[in-house]
This record gives sequence, structure tokens and C-alpha cells, in this order.
Amino acid sequence: MISRTGLSAAAQSRPVARALSTVAPETYSFVQSRVAYRNEIASLRKEFIEEEKRRREKLARDAEAQRQKIMKAKAARLEIKRQQQAIRAKEVAREKAIHDENVAKYFEEKVVVRQERNAEVERRREALVASLRQQSTKWTDQDNYTEKLKEDVFIYSPQQISTRGSFDPSSASGSAVSWLEKLQRMKPAGMQTSHDEAAASAVASAADGLDIFSASSHVVNEEDVVDASPSKKDNE
Repeated sequence: MISRTGLSAAAQSRPVARALSTVAPETYSFVQSRVAYRNEIASLRKEFIEEEKRRREKLARDAEAQRQKIMKAKAARLEIKRQQQAIRAKEVAREKAIHDENVAKYFEEKVVVRQERNAEVERRREALVASLRQQSTKWTDQDNYTEKLKEDVFIYSPQQISTRGSFDPSSASGSAVSWLEKLQRMKPAGMQTSHDEAAASAVASAADGLDIFSASSHVVNEEDVVDASPSKKDNE
């Protein structure tokens, strides 16, 4: 038998079951929507993860491509720089060769100029030595100083010295004798020597001889005049 308590409990549970029967479809749809939502969230998360993965891969590829591009540009610049350096090295080598050639040419010309100058100096030296050697024949040395430093050299000219040996006092006029006396007087003081005294005595003797010769000629002429006068008277 069913007890009263059981009936009352069954009576009380009947509305609850009815309520549950009416609420069950709504609860069921909520669970499904929640499951669907979770599935959708999971799929979105999965898509996001995949999208993020693709984005990162794309960024990595882009970065790698950019790096490759930069490396290629750098390699191109380095290649251009290397080529420019090679060209510059050739230009520097050519300029250095030209510079070395110019320097060598300059030093060769300098050597030629120095040789020409040395030759000119040597030529002038030889000309000077030849001139001095030629002039040295007229120099006074220990061998010819007695001949070169005679008194006649200071009194008479070379022309007079050459003609002095043929000088004849008897044929000289009074003016010549006086000229010689003047030359004797023109000698510096303290230069009187035995040779000077002999020359002075010779000049004085020549002058005396000329005076005597003139006086004798005058006396002879007077005697001729005296002798001629009586003969003239006789003729008359």
C-alpha cells in the first residue's frame, strides 16, 4: 500500500515533474547553444592561431626576403665598390708610373744640367788657367825679379828701354839731355844708387860734351869769319 506520506510526496512531486517537463527543452537548447558556442570559440581560436601562424610565417618570409634584398643590395654595392677600387688601383698605378717617369726624367735632366754646368765651369777654369799661364810669362818671380825690377823699368817705357842701347849722347840735342835730367830728378827720394850715380855722371858728361862741342863749333865759326875778313880786304 502506498502510504499517505508517499501520496503526498507524489502529489507534491507531480507539479515539479510537470515543470521540469516544460523546462527541459529550453535547458536542452541552452546546453546545445553553449556547446555550439564553445565549439565556435574553439574553431575561432584555432583559426586565430592558424592565422597568427600564417601571419608570423609571412612576416618571417617578408623579413627573410627583405634581408635577402638588403644582402643582395649590399653585395651589389660591395661589387661596385670592389670594381671602383680595382679601377682606382689601376689609375693609381698608372699615375705612380707617370710620376716615377717624371721624377726619373727630372733627375736625368738635372744630371744633364749639372754635367753641362760642370763642363762650363771646367771650360771657364781651363780658360782662366790658360790665361793665367799666358800671363805668368810676364810675372815677376825669383828668377827674373832682378831683371823685372830694374830702375829702368820705373823710369823709362819699354820702347825707351829698347832704344836706350842705341842712344848716342853726342847726337842728342840739348832738349833730349834736359829731358833725361828731368827723368833723373823725378826719381823718388832715397833711390840713389851707384847705377843712378853712373847714369847721372853719364848724362852730365853727355851734356858737357854737347856744350864743349857747341862752344868749339862757335869758336871755329868765329875764326872762319876772322880769316875770311882779311881775304876780303885783299880782294878789294
